[in-house]
This record gives sequence, structure tokens and C-alpha cells, in this order.
Amino acid sequence: MHILPILIASLASLPFVGLNAAFAASEVSPAASVAAPAVVLDQIVVSGEQPGPGLWKVTKGDHTLWILGTQTPVLQKMTWRSKGLEAVIAQSTEILSEPSAGVSAKQIGYFTMLTLLPSALQLRKNPDNATLKDLVPADLHARWLILRDKYIDSYTINDEEKNIESWRPMFVALELYNKAINKSGLTTASPVWPVIRAAASKHKVKITQVRYEPTVSDPRGALKELRSTRLADVDCFAKTVERIETDLASMRVRANAWATGDINAIRSLPIKDQRAACEAAIQKASFMKTLGTQDLLSQIENMWLNAAEAAIKNNKVALAVLPIGRIVSADGYVAKLRARGYSVEEPE
Repeated sequence: MHILPILIASLASLPFVGLNAAFAASEVSPAASVAAPAVVLDQIVVSGEQPGPGLWKVTKGDHTLWILGTQTPVLQKMTWRSKGLEAVIAQSTEILSEPSAGVSAKQIGYFTMLTLLPSALQLRKNPDNATLKDLVPADLHARWLILRDKYIDSYTINDEEKNIESWRPMFVALELYNKAINKSGLTTASPVWPVIRAAASKHKVKITQVRYEPTVSDPRGALKELRSTRLADVDCFAKTVERIETDLASMRVRANAWATGDINAIRSLPIKDQRAACEAAIQKASFMKTLGTQDLLSQIENMWLNAAEAAIKNNKVALAVLPIGRIVSADGYVAKLRARGYSVEEPE
């Protein structure tokens, strides 16, 4: 059991925030997408069984690390079957998870964690009883109301969602994002890991969790500070609203490209990305000092790169899973492995 959601609430579940590298990294970084020409794809949404992208091959000498790229969101009406993946797992002696960050109950104690839960439940509410209308420009709030009524069906049913106007802008953005993509034939539920876990169990291959766990000496202090601190997250909210207004069709196209294994399309499709604004809201927050880190993204990246190098050194064959944006980006994880002297072969 992990308490990262307790310490930084469900900020860590944002699909566009880099605190957990799996959130945002499924998509190509802005630098990579701006440089590439726009590609117009057929808007037909694929369904049924799809192969997804092929595997990247990273080698040093006669040791190989295969890397599978994941995507979020993906198509709801799709069954993922990666050809050749089970054969790779059968040959492997280790599988690396996607990189993440968290604080374990083991670190601070299970009962301490339980005592923190009541405070954690209040984290998504604004300090000083501020409402969303108080915090964002009037025209932006009007645009939000249109999207709320379009995508959040349970707004008048669920008690918590009745109070959504009292939430921090970033949490409102998360709610809107999740409901909008679900209504657009997409889902954040990964089709990859159930398949990998089944194959790993069948072939008795260990799965190594690549997880950065900062030391938290004062979890109550971190919670108290976060509860009383406003985040600079209005820009995150604004860019999320804009993305839902304008980018849902492109999300489906990117999901199609991943489902059919079209790597060139994934590289070339530009995105209207709210990631940087949402990352900045968290990285600049004072509670990050209490958590003991203000450069979490770099630490997660370095941790994964070191784990990948160890996997290559210690295993004849290993498999790693990464959000595809971290693979295809010009400054992504795979590019940095290449810069460290590893040979990289892309899938056909």
C-alpha cells in the first residue's frame, strides 16, 4: 500500500502531471511534436484486436533490453495483443515497470498512514473556502460550465461532485479530463499490464518496480502545509479546458496510431499539451520541500536509466515498459540510453 495520494492527494493520478512518469509521458514532448510536420489520419476509430507498437531493442554486447511503449488514453473498444511479446517474456529474466514515485506505508508505518487519511481527504479543497469562480477568470469559468454540463453527468447526483466548485483548479481539471475522455470512446485503463503479468507468471519472470520513494520525515507537516497552501494551478486548469475543447479528436487519432503500431504518426502528431503548466504548479509548490525534493522528474528519470543499465548488465534478456512519449521523444529515456553508448533499434 502506498501513501503518495495521501501526501500529495490525487495530484499523482493526473494523466498530464509528471510526478509519476507514467502520467504525461505517454505523449510526445512538445519539443518533439513541434518540429515534426502535421499528419492528417483517417478519423475511423479502430476496434477489436490490435497489435500496438513493436518493441524497441536496446543492446550492449550480447545483452538485450526490449522496451514496450504504452499509451494513455487508449481506445475503449480494443483488445491489445502484442505479437512476439510472450516470446520475449519467456526469454527474459527481469521485467522493469514504468517509472513512478510514491511513499510506502513501510517507510512511515501503516497505522500512521491510517491516522493521516482524514486530513488527506481534505486536500483537494481550496484553502480559505475559495471556489473555482473566485480563482479563475469569468470567461474561463463560463467555458468550464459548458464542459461540466456536457461531460460530468453525475454533477447533480454525487455529493462530492456537487462541491466540485470548491476543489482546487487542478483537481477540477482531473475530473473533467477523465470524464471527457471516457465519453469520447477512450480510457486511461492500460491494456498492457494484465497481459504482461499473466505472461510473467506463466514463465516465472520477476517484475521489478522502478519506483522513486523520497524520504518523508514529517508526513503530518507535509499534509498540513499542502492543505493551507494554494497551488499556482489556474494555468493548468485553463490549458486542460482548452484541450478538452479542441483536442479530443486528436487524442482518438493518437490512440488509433498506438493501437495499429504507427510510430511515425505518433511522432508527428502535435498535441495541445497542458503538461508543463500542471507540472510547474506542483514543482513550485512549497510542500515539495517538505517531501524532500524539488526536482522529482529528473530523479525519476535518473532512477529509471540506472535501473535499465543494471537490467542490461545483469540479464541476458530483459523487458522494460515505458510511456511511448519517453521512447520517441528526441530527449526521452531511450535517446539518453543511446547517448550513454547503447545501441538502439526501432521497431519496423
